[in-house]
Amino acid sequence: MAEDDRADRLLAVMIDRLAEARLVKRRGRQRTDSTHVLAAVRRLDRIELVGETLRVALEEVTAADEEWVSALVTDEWARRYGRPVRYDRLSRESKEHEQYALRVGKDGMRLFQALIAPHTPARLRRLPQVEVLRQVSVQQYWFDEHDALRWRGPKQTRDRQSRRHTARRTTSSGAAAEGRPDPATARVPWSSVEIVSPRDPQARFSHKPGKAEWVGYKDHQTETCDDGLPG
Repeated sequence: MAEDDRADRLLAVMIDRLAEARLVKRRGRQRTDSTHVLAAVRRLDRIELVGETLRVALEEVTAADEEWVSALVTDEWARRYGRPVRYDRLSRESKEHEQYALRVGKDGMRLFQALIAPHTPARLRRLPQVEVLRQVSVQQYWFDEHDALRWRGPKQTRDRQSRRHTARRTTSSGAAAEGRPDPATARVPWSSVEIVSPRDPQARFSHKPGKAEWVGYKDHQTETCDDGLPG
Protein backbone atom coordinates (compact mmCIF):
# COMPACT_ATOMS: atom_id res chain seq x y z
CA MET A 1 0.00 0.00 0.00
CA ALA A 2 2.89 2.35 0.65
CA GLU A 3 4.08 2.00 -2.95
CA ASP A 4 2.63 4.61 -5.30
CA ASP A 5 0.16 5.74 -2.61
CA ARG A 6 -2.12 2.76 -3.27
CA ALA A 7 -4.24 2.82 -0.12
CA ASP A 8 -7.15 1.91 -2.40
CA ARG A 9 -5.87 -1.66 -2.31
CA LEU A 10 -6.90 -1.92 1.35
CA LEU A 11 -10.34 -0.56 0.47
CA ALA A 12 -10.72 -3.21 -2.26
CA VAL A 13 -9.90 -5.98 0.22
CA MET A 14 -12.39 -4.57 2.76
CA ILE A 15 -15.18 -4.44 0.16
CA ASP A 16 -14.49 -8.01 -0.92
CA ARG A 17 -14.66 -9.23 2.68
CA LEU A 18 -17.86 -7.28 3.40
CA ALA A 19 -19.47 -8.68 0.26
CA GLU A 20 -18.53 -12.24 1.24
CA ALA A 21 -20.17 -11.66 4.63
CA ARG A 22 -23.32 -10.33 2.84
CA LEU A 23 -22.99 -6.99 4.60
CA VAL A 24 -22.97 -5.06 1.32
CA LYS A 25 -24.30 -5.91 -2.13
CA ARG A 26 -23.84 -4.70 -5.68
CA ARG A 27 -26.06 -1.91 -6.98
CA GLY A 28 -27.47 -1.19 -3.55
CA ARG A 29 -28.76 2.18 -2.43
CA GLN A 30 -26.30 4.52 -0.79
CA ARG A 31 -25.80 8.15 0.06
CA THR A 32 -22.63 10.17 0.30
CA ASP A 33 -21.89 13.43 2.07
CA SER A 34 -18.79 15.42 2.88
CA THR A 35 -17.78 17.79 5.61
CA HIS A 36 -14.87 20.14 5.98
CA VAL A 37 -11.97 19.47 8.34
CA LEU A 38 -9.99 22.46 9.52
CA ALA A 39 -6.19 22.32 9.53
CA ALA A 40 -4.54 23.39 12.77
CA VAL A 41 -2.74 26.29 11.10
CA ARG A 42 -3.10 30.05 10.83
CA ARG A 43 -4.65 31.17 7.57
CA LEU A 44 -2.06 33.14 5.60
CA ASP A 45 -2.26 35.42 2.64
CA ARG A 46 0.37 35.03 -0.09
CA ILE A 47 2.72 37.65 1.37
CA GLU A 48 2.66 35.98 4.78
CA LEU A 49 2.98 32.55 3.16
CA VAL A 50 6.31 33.18 1.42
CA GLY A 51 7.78 34.92 4.45
CA GLU A 52 6.64 32.24 6.90
CA THR A 53 7.79 29.42 4.63
CA LEU A 54 11.30 30.83 4.45
CA ARG A 55 11.34 31.52 8.19
CA VAL A 56 10.25 27.95 9.03
CA ALA A 57 12.86 26.52 6.64
CA LEU A 58 15.58 28.63 8.27
CA GLU A 59 14.48 27.40 11.69
CA GLU A 60 14.81 23.78 10.58
CA VAL A 61 18.19 24.31 8.92
CA THR A 62 19.42 26.14 12.04
CA ALA A 63 18.37 23.24 14.25
CA ALA A 64 20.22 20.85 11.94
CA ASP A 65 23.44 22.88 11.59
CA GLU A 66 23.60 26.19 13.43
CA GLU A 67 27.22 26.84 12.47
CA TRP A 68 26.44 26.56 8.74
CA VAL A 69 23.51 28.96 9.01
CA SER A 70 25.47 31.53 11.03
CA ALA A 71 27.77 32.09 8.05
CA LEU A 72 24.78 32.82 5.81
CA VAL A 73 22.29 34.79 7.88
CA THR A 74 22.74 38.57 8.08
CA ASP A 75 21.43 41.02 10.65
CA GLU A 76 18.76 42.04 8.14
CA TRP A 77 17.64 38.42 7.82
CA ALA A 78 17.47 38.15 11.61
CA ARG A 79 15.17 41.18 11.76
CA ARG A 80 13.05 39.96 8.84
CA TYR A 81 12.64 36.32 9.87
CA GLY A 82 13.36 36.42 13.58
CA ARG A 83 9.67 36.21 14.46
CA PRO A 84 6.47 35.00 12.74
CA VAL A 85 5.57 37.02 9.65
CA ARG A 86 2.22 38.73 10.08
CA TYR A 87 0.38 40.95 7.64
CA ASP A 88 -0.31 43.63 10.27
CA ARG A 89 3.43 44.06 10.84
CA LEU A 90 4.12 44.79 7.19
CA SER A 91 3.91 48.13 5.45
CA ARG A 92 0.45 49.57 4.89
CA GLU A 93 1.40 50.55 1.35
CA SER A 94 0.14 47.95 -1.11
CA LYS A 95 2.84 48.85 -3.63
CA GLU A 96 5.46 47.77 -1.09
CA HIS A 97 3.91 44.35 -0.61
CA GLU A 98 5.23 43.02 -3.92
CA GLN A 99 8.64 44.55 -3.15
CA TYR A 100 8.64 42.66 0.15
CA ALA A 101 7.60 39.44 -1.60
CA LEU A 102 10.41 39.81 -4.12
CA ARG A 103 12.90 40.49 -1.33
CA VAL A 104 11.80 37.28 0.39
CA GLY A 105 12.07 35.41 -2.92
CA LYS A 106 15.62 36.63 -3.47
CA ASP A 107 16.54 35.59 0.07
CA GLY A 108 15.12 32.16 -0.67
CA MET A 109 17.17 31.92 -3.87
CA ARG A 110 20.28 32.83 -1.90
CA LEU A 111 19.51 30.05 0.57
CA PHE A 112 19.07 27.55 -2.27
CA GLN A 113 22.37 28.60 -3.85
CA ALA A 114 24.12 28.04 -0.53
CA LEU A 115 22.45 24.65 -0.08
CA ILE A 116 23.61 23.35 -3.46
CA ALA A 117 27.19 24.51 -2.94
CA PRO A 118 29.73 21.64 -2.99
CA HIS A 119 30.82 22.13 0.63
CA THR A 120 27.25 22.10 2.02
CA PRO A 121 26.23 18.87 3.83
CA ALA A 122 23.80 16.95 1.63
CA ARG A 123 21.51 16.25 4.59
CA LEU A 124 20.55 19.94 4.73
CA ARG A 125 19.18 19.79 1.18
CA ARG A 126 16.94 16.88 2.17
CA LEU A 127 15.21 18.58 5.11
CA PRO A 128 11.39 18.53 4.82
CA GLN A 129 10.91 22.29 5.19
CA VAL A 130 13.55 22.97 2.55
CA GLU A 131 11.48 20.90 0.12
CA VAL A 132 8.34 22.82 1.13
CA LEU A 133 10.20 26.08 0.50
CA ARG A 134 11.21 24.83 -2.95
CA GLN A 135 7.63 23.99 -3.87
CA VAL A 136 6.23 27.26 -2.56
CA SER A 137 8.92 29.19 -4.45
CA VAL A 138 7.96 27.46 -7.71
CA GLN A 139 4.28 28.19 -7.10
CA GLN A 140 4.68 31.85 -6.12
CA TYR A 141 7.62 33.07 -8.24
CA TRP A 142 8.93 32.76 -11.77
CA PHE A 143 11.92 33.93 -13.80
CA ASP A 144 11.23 36.07 -16.85
CA GLU A 145 13.14 35.98 -20.14
CA HIS A 146 15.86 38.15 -18.57
CA ASP A 147 16.30 35.73 -15.62
CA ALA A 148 14.77 38.28 -13.27
CA LEU A 149 12.76 36.95 -10.34
CA ARG A 150 9.09 37.89 -10.62
CA TRP A 151 6.04 37.59 -8.35
CA ARG A 152 3.26 35.48 -9.85
CA GLY A 153 -0.19 36.95 -10.41
CA PRO A 154 -3.21 35.61 -8.48
CA LYS A 155 -5.26 32.75 -9.89
CA GLN A 156 -8.16 33.77 -12.10
CA THR A 157 -10.57 31.04 -11.06
CA ARG A 158 -11.16 28.58 -8.27
CA ASP A 159 -10.42 24.95 -8.85
CA ARG A 160 -13.39 22.81 -9.84
CA GLN A 161 -13.51 19.09 -10.50
CA SER A 162 -15.35 19.72 -13.77
CA ARG A 163 -12.50 21.93 -14.95
CA ARG A 164 -9.67 19.66 -13.82
CA HIS A 165 -8.85 18.50 -17.35
CA THR A 166 -10.07 21.58 -19.19
CA ALA A 167 -7.80 24.45 -20.19
CA ARG A 168 -8.54 27.86 -18.74
CA ARG A 169 -10.45 30.33 -20.85
CA THR A 170 -7.43 32.63 -21.05
CA THR A 171 -5.03 30.04 -22.40
CA SER A 172 -4.91 26.77 -24.27
CA SER A 173 -1.95 25.55 -22.27
CA GLY A 174 -2.32 22.01 -20.96
CA ALA A 175 -0.16 22.90 -17.97
CA ALA A 176 -2.91 25.11 -16.57
CA ALA A 177 -5.43 22.31 -16.85
CA GLU A 178 -3.23 20.08 -14.70
CA GLY A 179 -2.95 22.68 -11.97
CA ARG A 180 0.64 23.68 -12.71
CA PRO A 181 1.69 27.34 -12.96
CA ASP A 182 0.90 28.59 -16.46
CA PRO A 183 4.01 30.15 -18.08
CA ALA A 184 1.85 32.16 -20.48
CA THR A 185 0.10 34.07 -17.68
CA ALA A 186 2.57 33.45 -14.82
CA ARG A 187 -0.18 32.88 -12.29
CA VAL A 188 -0.26 30.70 -9.19
CA PRO A 189 -1.65 27.15 -9.58
CA TRP A 190 -5.17 26.11 -8.72
CA SER A 191 -6.21 25.53 -5.13
CA SER A 192 -6.03 21.75 -5.47
CA VAL A 193 -2.22 21.88 -5.57
CA GLU A 194 -1.30 25.26 -4.06
CA ILE A 195 0.46 25.02 -0.69
CA VAL A 196 -1.12 27.49 1.74
CA SER A 197 0.84 26.82 4.94
CA PRO A 198 4.39 25.56 5.62
CA ARG A 199 3.14 23.98 8.86
CA ASP A 200 0.77 21.67 6.97
CA PRO A 201 1.80 21.47 3.30
CA GLN A 202 -0.98 18.93 2.55
CA ALA A 203 -3.76 21.32 3.61
CA ARG A 204 -5.61 23.14 0.84
CA PHE A 205 -7.96 26.07 0.48
CA SER A 206 -11.48 24.77 -0.08
CA HIS A 207 -14.93 26.26 -0.27
CA LYS A 208 -18.59 25.43 -0.64
CA PRO A 209 -20.06 28.27 -2.73
CA GLY A 210 -22.24 30.49 -0.59
CA LYS A 211 -21.67 28.41 2.54
CA ALA A 212 -18.11 28.19 3.85
CA GLU A 213 -14.43 28.71 3.10
CA TRP A 214 -11.68 26.93 4.99
CA VAL A 215 -8.08 25.70 4.93
CA GLY A 216 -7.78 21.99 5.55
CA TYR A 217 -9.38 18.87 4.15
CA LYS A 218 -12.66 17.30 3.04
CA ASP A 219 -13.99 14.20 4.77
CA HIS A 220 -16.24 12.07 2.51
CA GLN A 221 -18.57 9.55 4.13
CA THR A 222 -20.82 7.00 2.44
CA GLU A 223 -23.50 4.79 4.00
CA THR A 224 -25.77 2.10 2.61
CA CYS A 225 -29.52 2.60 2.72
CA ASP A 226 -30.79 -0.95 2.02
CA ASP A 227 -33.24 -2.58 4.44
CA GLY A 228 -31.75 -5.34 6.53
CA LEU A 229 -28.16 -4.21 5.95
CA PRO A 230 -25.94 -2.10 8.22
CA GLY A 231 -25.82 1.63 7.43
